Amino acid sequence: MPPDLIQQLRDIHEPTAPGFWPLSTSWWVLFSVVFVLLIGLMLWILWRNHRLAPYKRIRNMARDLTQQRESGEIDALSYASGINLIFKELLVDIESRTESTTAFGTTWQDLLADRFNEQGFISGPGACLGNARFVGSSFSDEGLPGLVQNTLLRVKPTKELTDA
Repeated sequence: MPPDLIQQLRDIHEPTAPGFWPLSTSWWVLFSVVFVLLIGLMLWILWRNHRLAPYKRIRNMARDLTQQRESGEIDALSYASGINLIFKELLVDIESRTESTTAFGTTWQDLLADRFNEQGFISGPGACLGNARFVGSSFSDEGLPGLVQNTLLRVKPTKELTDA
Protein backbone atom coordinates (compact mmCIF):
# COMPACT_ATOMS: atom_id res chain seq x y z
CA MET A 1 0.00 0.00 0.00
CA PRO A 2 2.64 2.56 0.66
CA PRO A 3 4.04 2.41 -2.85
CA ASP A 4 0.61 3.11 -4.24
CA LEU A 5 0.20 6.23 -2.16
CA ILE A 6 3.50 7.59 -3.34
CA GLN A 7 2.43 7.06 -6.92
CA GLN A 8 -0.62 9.22 -6.33
CA LEU A 9 1.41 12.22 -5.24
CA ARG A 10 2.11 14.87 -7.82
CA ASP A 11 5.53 16.23 -8.56
CA ILE A 12 6.62 19.34 -6.68
CA HIS A 13 6.03 22.49 -8.72
CA GLU A 14 7.54 25.89 -7.97
CA PRO A 15 5.03 28.67 -7.52
CA THR A 16 4.70 31.16 -10.37
CA ALA A 17 6.84 34.31 -10.13
CA PRO A 18 5.00 37.35 -8.88
CA GLY A 19 3.74 39.59 -11.68
CA PHE A 20 4.46 43.23 -12.26
CA TRP A 21 0.92 44.22 -11.38
CA PRO A 22 -0.24 45.25 -8.82
CA LEU A 23 2.65 47.54 -8.03
CA SER A 24 4.18 47.49 -4.62
CA THR A 25 3.71 50.43 -2.26
CA SER A 26 7.25 51.69 -2.78
CA TRP A 27 6.61 52.18 -6.51
CA TRP A 28 3.45 54.18 -5.77
CA VAL A 29 5.40 56.36 -3.34
CA LEU A 30 8.14 56.92 -5.92
CA PHE A 31 5.61 57.84 -8.63
CA SER A 32 3.86 60.23 -6.23
CA VAL A 33 7.11 61.97 -5.31
CA VAL A 34 8.10 62.35 -8.98
CA PHE A 35 4.63 63.67 -9.84
CA VAL A 36 4.73 66.25 -7.03
CA LEU A 37 8.24 67.35 -8.08
CA LEU A 38 7.14 67.76 -11.71
CA ILE A 39 4.11 69.82 -10.71
CA GLY A 40 6.31 71.94 -8.45
CA LEU A 41 8.83 72.49 -11.25
CA MET A 42 6.09 73.53 -13.68
CA LEU A 43 4.62 75.97 -11.15
CA TRP A 44 8.08 77.43 -10.46
CA ILE A 45 8.71 77.92 -14.20
CA LEU A 46 5.33 79.62 -14.64
CA TRP A 47 5.95 81.86 -11.62
CA ARG A 48 9.44 82.77 -12.85
CA ASN A 49 8.20 83.59 -16.37
CA HIS A 50 5.40 85.71 -14.92
CA ARG A 51 7.87 87.57 -12.69
CA LEU A 52 10.36 88.19 -15.51
CA ALA A 53 7.82 89.11 -18.23
CA PRO A 54 7.83 92.87 -17.49
CA TYR A 55 11.62 92.95 -17.63
CA LYS A 56 11.59 91.15 -20.98
CA ARG A 57 9.08 93.71 -22.28
CA ILE A 58 11.33 96.56 -21.06
CA ARG A 59 14.36 95.02 -22.76
CA ASN A 60 12.44 94.67 -26.02
CA MET A 61 11.24 98.28 -25.86
CA ALA A 62 14.81 99.50 -25.23
CA ARG A 63 16.19 97.33 -28.03
CA ASP A 64 13.59 98.65 -30.48
CA LEU A 65 14.24 102.26 -29.51
CA THR A 66 18.01 101.79 -29.84
CA GLN A 67 17.56 100.25 -33.30
CA GLN A 68 15.40 103.21 -34.34
CA ARG A 69 18.12 105.60 -33.16
CA GLU A 70 20.88 103.71 -34.92
CA SER A 71 18.92 103.59 -38.17
CA GLY A 72 18.23 107.34 -37.96
CA GLU A 73 14.46 107.06 -37.61
CA ILE A 74 14.51 109.22 -34.46
CA ASP A 75 16.79 112.02 -33.30
CA ALA A 76 18.95 112.17 -30.18
CA LEU A 77 16.40 114.08 -28.09
CA SER A 78 13.57 111.67 -28.93
CA TYR A 79 15.82 108.73 -28.15
CA ALA A 80 16.87 110.12 -24.77
CA SER A 81 13.25 110.99 -23.91
CA GLY A 82 12.07 107.50 -24.90
CA ILE A 83 14.81 105.81 -22.90
CA ASN A 84 13.99 108.03 -19.94
CA LEU A 85 10.33 106.94 -20.15
CA ILE A 86 11.41 103.30 -20.23
CA PHE A 87 13.56 103.84 -17.12
CA LYS A 88 10.62 105.59 -15.44
CA GLU A 89 8.28 102.72 -16.29
CA LEU A 90 10.78 100.23 -14.92
CA LEU A 91 11.33 101.99 -11.62
CA VAL A 92 7.80 103.27 -11.01
CA ASP A 93 5.42 100.75 -12.58
CA ILE A 94 7.37 97.49 -12.44
CA GLU A 95 9.54 97.85 -9.35
CA SER A 96 7.13 100.18 -7.47
CA ARG A 97 9.81 102.54 -6.22
CA THR A 98 7.68 105.36 -4.89
CA GLU A 99 10.60 107.79 -4.62
CA SER A 100 10.96 107.58 -8.42
CA THR A 101 7.50 108.96 -9.20
CA THR A 102 8.41 112.60 -8.60
CA ALA A 103 12.18 112.40 -9.18
CA PHE A 104 13.72 114.54 -11.91
CA GLY A 105 17.04 116.14 -12.75
CA THR A 106 19.96 115.14 -10.56
CA THR A 107 17.69 113.28 -8.12
CA TRP A 108 16.50 111.09 -10.98
CA GLN A 109 20.07 110.51 -12.12
CA ASP A 110 21.08 109.53 -8.57
CA LEU A 111 18.21 107.03 -8.40
CA LEU A 112 19.25 105.48 -11.71
CA ALA A 113 22.89 105.33 -10.63
CA ASP A 114 21.85 103.66 -7.37
CA ARG A 115 19.46 101.13 -9.00
CA PHE A 116 21.92 100.00 -11.68
CA ASN A 117 25.13 100.62 -9.70
CA GLU A 118 26.35 102.69 -12.64
CA GLN A 119 27.99 106.09 -12.20
CA GLY A 120 27.53 106.79 -15.91
CA PHE A 121 24.12 108.24 -15.08
CA ILE A 122 25.68 111.03 -13.05
CA SER A 123 28.85 112.01 -14.87
CA GLY A 124 28.77 109.96 -18.07
CA PRO A 125 26.42 109.53 -21.00
CA GLY A 126 23.42 109.14 -18.70
CA ALA A 127 23.69 112.80 -17.72
CA CYS A 128 21.58 113.58 -20.78
CA LEU A 129 18.62 111.94 -18.97
CA GLY A 130 18.60 114.75 -16.43
CA ASN A 131 17.83 118.39 -17.12
CA ALA A 132 20.05 118.51 -20.23
CA ARG A 133 17.07 117.57 -22.40
CA PHE A 134 15.28 120.77 -21.41
CA VAL A 135 18.15 123.24 -21.85
CA GLY A 136 18.09 125.12 -25.15
CA SER A 137 21.72 124.32 -26.01
CA SER A 138 22.82 121.55 -28.34
CA PHE A 139 21.90 118.09 -27.11
CA SER A 140 24.00 114.94 -27.46
CA ASP A 141 23.15 111.36 -26.62
CA GLU A 142 26.66 110.12 -27.31
CA GLY A 143 27.36 106.98 -25.30
CA LEU A 144 23.74 106.56 -24.21
CA PRO A 145 23.15 103.40 -26.33
CA GLY A 146 26.14 101.79 -24.61
CA LEU A 147 24.75 102.72 -21.20
CA VAL A 148 21.37 101.30 -22.21
CA GLN A 149 23.13 98.12 -23.32
CA ASN A 150 24.79 97.80 -19.90
CA THR A 151 21.64 98.53 -17.90
CA LEU A 152 18.23 98.11 -19.52
CA LEU A 153 19.13 95.29 -21.85
CA ARG A 154 20.48 93.26 -18.90
CA VAL A 155 17.99 94.32 -16.26
CA LYS A 156 16.64 91.71 -13.84
CA PRO A 157 14.70 91.94 -10.59
CA THR A 158 16.77 93.12 -7.66
CA LYS A 159 17.24 91.06 -4.50
CA GLU A 160 14.98 93.42 -2.53
CA LEU A 161 12.13 92.76 -4.96
CA THR A 162 12.72 89.01 -4.88
CA ASP A 163 12.66 88.89 -1.07
CA ALA A 164 9.47 90.96 -0.78
